[in-house]
Amino acid sequence: MFKLDSQLLTLLRSLDKNEYAPAPREFLKRAPKYALHILTDGITPQALAKAHTPTFDALIKNGVSATDARGIFPTITGPSHTSMLTGARVGTHEFLYPKMLDAYGNRLLDFPEGLMRAETIAEAWRPRGITTADIGSRFLRGADMLQSEGVFGEDYIDITNRALAALEEWQPHYLHVVFYVADSAGHLYGPEADETLWTIQQMDEMTARLLNAYADKNLDGELVVVVNADHGMVPVRETIPHAFAENVGALPHGRVALAPRGFDDATFDALMNDPRVDDIFARDELELLGAYGPRWGEHVLQLREGWMFETARPLAGFHGAWCETDRHIPMILSGAGIRAGAPLDLCELIDLAPTLSLLLGGETPAQNQGRVLWEALDVAGETRKGGAYVDLLMQRDSALEELKQLKRERASGAMYRSEYETERAEILLRARMNLVAMEEERKKLEIQN
Repeated sequence: MFKLDSQLLTLLRSLDKNEYAPAPREFLKRAPKYALHILTDGITPQALAKAHTPTFDALIKNGVSATDARGIFPTITGPSHTSMLTGARVGTHEFLYPKMLDAYGNRLLDFPEGLMRAETIAEAWRPRGITTADIGSRFLRGADMLQSEGVFGEDYIDITNRALAALEEWQPHYLHVVFYVADSAGHLYGPEADETLWTIQQMDEMTARLLNAYADKNLDGELVVVVNADHGMVPVRETIPHAFAENVGALPHGRVALAPRGFDDATFDALMNDPRVDDIFARDELELLGAYGPRWGEHVLQLREGWMFETARPLAGFHGAWCETDRHIPMILSGAGIRAGAPLDLCELIDLAPTLSLLLGGETPAQNQGRVLWEALDVAGETRKGGAYVDLLMQRDSALEELKQLKRERASGAMYRSEYETERAEILLRARMNLVAMEEERKKLEIQN
């Protein structure tokens, strides 16, 4: 059995200088003291439904499972993990993409996670003595214990053993365990291939081991469990040469291409008429998604589902765009503080940070933009709902779809340029007003805490 190094254990215990003093949560029928957060990187709801997962199925039966949960744009690991652990959208925490434009827009550079500009849940919870451990990710800045994938790669058994050791010898209040193996299998074989389903089954078994460890220590009655993916995965059917984007001044990566100076009108229309192109986001449209950053460029082109730019090694699955399968993720909440069988429809990855903060009695991260998932919580009295916020979020998505259709109409020659500009301005104005209303509703939900 893997053991924590004695010096590490001594250090972890010495870090517990802040007295454990969670915020009062009398409104919860059973407030959790511990949280186990399993991140199954890159799996889709469809793959989860196909795999043999008795542990996840039991969590769903005794908890809630979202029917429409979505990640953030871009649907890439680093930005997604950061948004999940801060509650902030990409344009706020500024971890834009694994690649970014250089200062002159001439090439793509690696975007290090150290540039992120948002408080994490670990940092926000520390004053109340809520201890945190992250096994498998480098994105929970400020965690009391952090062992990234650089230590053990995708060895899900090693990851589990290290998490078990932390639980056995230390018992952090929040244990974040990240498994990457299904994401890699999805890239190599496809999101619903037998090999990918097998990896999901292995993660289900590892989760059972962790849950049994909590039960052995009689902590399961005070435990809330979260299982989710960070992004989806699109089957790759065709690839496009990099020259397709480079010839029009864009820099391709995965399923998107960044255009530093934007496309001229003729190029824009030609691209929107191309059957391989799903959409082209301008800066103001990225702002609607909360995703704009200065190193994105003036336009971001995304490909339709089934397409990606060529890579050195052929891949069977990829992600990164804002298409349905890229952004659709599974999300399960179960255990203490969760109302079994509660409806949980439209929700976002960023909603986990404020919801877990409320459940564990910690402060919400300073840059949080997610909402508390009140409808999933087991509260005394009337269940609080975020219906108005959800309606506004759906209206935002409808506005983006309207803009896409408008661009296609212009590109096809079905409308004059002046008519296009007028209608586009009207949709953007309505969408911006919608964002203001969304923020007001989100704050109302926070005030109810």
